Amino acid sequence: MRRPGDIPTGYERGTIKESALLSEPSIESTVFGLTLQWDSKSVHEFVTVANSDHPMTASSSASPPVWMTQPRGHLTEQGFKHDVMAYLAMSAGGLARDNDLAPNTLLQHMGIAKRFGHIEKEGFVQACMAKLDPGACSLPSSKPTKRTKLKR
Repeated sequence: MRRPGDIPTGYERGTIKESALLSEPSIESTVFGLTLQWDSKSVHEFVTVANSDHPMTASSSASPPVWMTQPRGHLTEQGFKHDVMAYLAMSAGGLARDNDLAPNTLLQHMGIAKRFGHIEKEGFVQACMAKLDPGACSLPSSKPTKRTKLKR
């Protein structure tokens, strides 16, 4: 009878080695990213202004930015969020789901921040924001997140 700690026999060693070769490897990783939190009231107000006939001032561009896929007058809250996420995801490089972005490198993380700046400085966005109440924020705030043990 075998006791715990006994050296395995040749047959047992072969079985252990064979089962190790046959088992499927699992890769566990830790993913750091950003979760975007939207203020639904501000997004609704922004979309309403963006869809209006004249949200522009005399000095701003009359056309929506190239990253917006929906024409003015047909913009929806969900469509606006999707367009912003798609634009930011182009820099993310890693996983991108609903309100989560997971850049693979620090450079990609900085690319996301840079794209936030591009969105905020866009003439169309600035003109729409000028029509909103003070303190309104159409863009989401980002919160660093840590997702652990994703099995692939």
